[in-house]
Amino acid sequence: MYSKKINYFVLGLCLIFQSLAYTAEPELLKTADINKIMQQIFDQHVNEKQISPKIIRHALRIYIDQFDPFRIYLLDSEVQTFLQLSDVAATEDINEYKQSNFTEFKSLNEVIQKAIMRARNIRNDLELKPSQFFADEPKDKTGTSNDWVDPDLKNGFASNVQDLQKRIKNHIQKFVNDEKARYGLIKINRNQEKTLAIYDHYFRNQEDSYLFQDSTGHPLSAAQSENLFTLHVLKALANSLDAHTTFYNNAEAYDVKVRLEKEFQGVGIVMEQSPDGNVFIKQLMEGGPAVKSGLVKINDQIISIDGKPLANMPLNEVMELIRGKMGTSLNLQLKRKVEENSRIVEKLYDIKLQRAAIMLNDERAKAAFENFGNGVIGKITLNSFYHGDNGINSAVDVRKAILDLQQKGNLRGLILDFRENSGGFLTQAIQVASLFITNGVVVISKFSDGTEHYYRDMNNQLTYRGPLIILTSRATASAAEIVAQALQDYGVALVVGDERTYGKGTIQSQTVTDNNASSFFKVTIGEYFTPSGKTPQINGVKADILLPGKLSEEHIGERYLEYALPAQTIDPEFKDDLKDVDPSLKSWYLRYYYPTLQPQIEVWRALLPTLNKNSQYRLEHNKNYQAFLKQIKGIKDESASEESEDESTSEQPGKTDFGVDDLQMNEAVNIVKDMILLHSQDNKGVASNKPVGFP
Repeated sequence: MYSKKINYFVLGLCLIFQSLAYTAEPELLKTADINKIMQQIFDQHVNEKQISPKIIRHALRIYIDQFDPFRIYLLDSEVQTFLQLSDVAATEDINEYKQSNFTEFKSLNEVIQKAIMRARNIRNDLELKPSQFFADEPKDKTGTSNDWVDPDLKNGFASNVQDLQKRIKNHIQKFVNDEKARYGLIKINRNQEKTLAIYDHYFRNQEDSYLFQDSTGHPLSAAQSENLFTLHVLKALANSLDAHTTFYNNAEAYDVKVRLEKEFQGVGIVMEQSPDGNVFIKQLMEGGPAVKSGLVKINDQIISIDGKPLANMPLNEVMELIRGKMGTSLNLQLKRKVEENSRIVEKLYDIKLQRAAIMLNDERAKAAFENFGNGVIGKITLNSFYHGDNGINSAVDVRKAILDLQQKGNLRGLILDFRENSGGFLTQAIQVASLFITNGVVVISKFSDGTEHYYRDMNNQLTYRGPLIILTSRATASAAEIVAQALQDYGVALVVGDERTYGKGTIQSQTVTDNNASSFFKVTIGEYFTPSGKTPQINGVKADILLPGKLSEEHIGERYLEYALPAQTIDPEFKDDLKDVDPSLKSWYLRYYYPTLQPQIEVWRALLPTLNKNSQYRLEHNKNYQAFLKQIKGIKDESASEESEDESTSEQPGKTDFGVDDLQMNEAVNIVKDMILLHSQDNKGVASNKPVGFP
C-alpha cells in the first residue's frame, strides 16, 4: 500500500533494531525457491490455491507498481506489453513458472534497468541547475500539493520522454518543498546540493536493487543478483493474491517482529538525518546500552560506525551498519558541541557499546485521567496488540492500566484510544475485549473451506463496567476493529471518531515471529466476524458518534487497495449455539459458561440521540474545532487568517495553530461526561430533552 504522502523515511526518525535471528548472514534466495515458497503460501491462503493466469497478470502489474509507484521512470509504451498479457503468453508463463523459469519477469526487469539509467540522466541534467528548485515561491506548482497516490495502476504512465522529464522535475520540487516545510526555507536553501544529493541517494539505493549493483556501481555477484531478482518476484507474486499477503526480506520481517513483540536487541538509539546529510542521535531508548553507558548524548552527530564514515549515507544504510548479534560490540565515533573556555567547540568521542535486549516501553499501553465529580475519567492509549515471549502483552498492560486508574479514584468513565492502532495479534484482541464483557463470542473466523472457528471469552471476569468509549480513526485497523466492533455489538461501548475505520476484516498467518522459519511472509487465511455476524472488511466499523479527526478526509482504507477481498456476513452469534463445541464438552459449557453469557446492553444506544445532539452542539460552537475542520478539508479560514495578522489575537479560538490540545480527545471526554450524567438522571427517573450542561 502506498500512503497519501510521499514518505521519505530516510529523513525521518528511525528506531535501530537488531536481532540474533535476523542479523545473521541470510541464506541467499534462488529462483528455484519461488515455487517452493509460493506453495507454502498457497497451502494456507483463503482463496488462491495454485498459480493461474490471473495471478501472473496481477504479479506483473505489482512488479511494475512496486518499482514505479510515482510514475517517474517508465513510459506507457514500455509497460503495455506486460499489462496486457495475452492468454497464450500467460499460459506459457505458467508452464515456465513450474520449471522455475521467469522469462517474463526478467524481460520486465531489463525494461526497468533501461528506465533507471534514463531517469538518472534526466536527474543529472536537472540538478545542474539546483536553484530552479529552491525559489521562495516555485513558479511550477504542479506536484507540490498533497495529492493522494493511488495504490494501483489508475495513475497513468508518461506518454513520452518530455512528459517523463516534467514528472521527474515536479517530483524533485515536491521533495524540496516538503523539506522546506520540515526544516525551514533558510536551512534548505543553504544546503541545496546536499538536499538534492539526499533525494538522489535514496532513489539510487532502490534503483541499485534492480540494476544488481552495489552503492559504488560495481556489479553484484551472480548469487547476489539472483537473490534480489527472486525477492522482487516473490514480493510481486505474494502480493498478487490479495491486499495483505506479503513476502518479507529479513530486515522487513524483523521490523514486523519488533512491532508485534515490543522488544528488540540493539544499542537503544533513535536517529535523524538532517538536510545536509549528517546523522544525529535524536533520542535514547530507556534501559538501552546507550543510556546505561552515560557516554552518548542527544544531538550527538554520528561520524562513523566501526570505522566506516557516514558522510551522505542514507539512513537505511546506516541502520544496516548498526545491526548485529546480541552481545556483540559496536564502535561509534561521535561529534559533540561542548563549552570550553567560555566558547562552544566541537569534540570527537570514540564510544564502544554492547548490543542488548531492549523493551519498547514507550510503545506500550499508556494511561491518563481527568478528575470529574467524585471520581476520574480514564484515558488509555493502545497503538497495537502486542505479545512478547517475556510476558509483555497488550491485555496485561490494559488491565494494569485500568486497575491503576481505579486507584486514582472512582473510575466513572473510560476512553480507549485506538486512533493509531493498526492491529496485531488476534489472541490479544480477544483478551482485551474480554476485559469488558463476561462470557461470550468475540470473533468468528471463516476459512476458505467454509469451516468456522469461534473465539470466546470464558473467564467471566469483568475488569471494568461503566461508560466506555472507543476512539477511532480511519487508521484504526484489523485487531483494533475486532475489539471496537465486538464491544459495539454487545452495546458495552460506543465508537466515537471518524465516520469509519480502516476496513480490514481478514486474518493473516505469519512466520516472522517463528524463530525456526526459513522464509518470512504473512498470508491471508480467512475473514473474521464479530457477534453481530458483520465483518469490518471494506466498510470498517461505523462510528456511533461522528467526531472527525486529522485523518477523516484521507484516502485511507481497504477500499482503496487493489485485490482487497469482498465483505461477507454470517448469522449473529450473541446467543452462541455452541455448534463448534465437542458434544462431550457441552454440558460443561451449559453449566459454567452459559449462565454468565454477555447480554446485549441497550442503555448507551438508547442515549445516542441525546449524546449526538449534545456533541454536535458543542462542536458547532467550538471555534477552534471548526477551524480545524476547515483546515483538514482544505477550506480557507478567512477569520483565522485575519486574526493571525494581529498578534494580540493569536491565542484566540479560530487560529490555525491549534496548540497542544487534543481536540478529539477533549470532546470524547465531554461525551463520557454526558454518558455519566444522563445515565445518572435516568436512574433517578429524571427525563430531559435539553442538551446536558446547557441552559
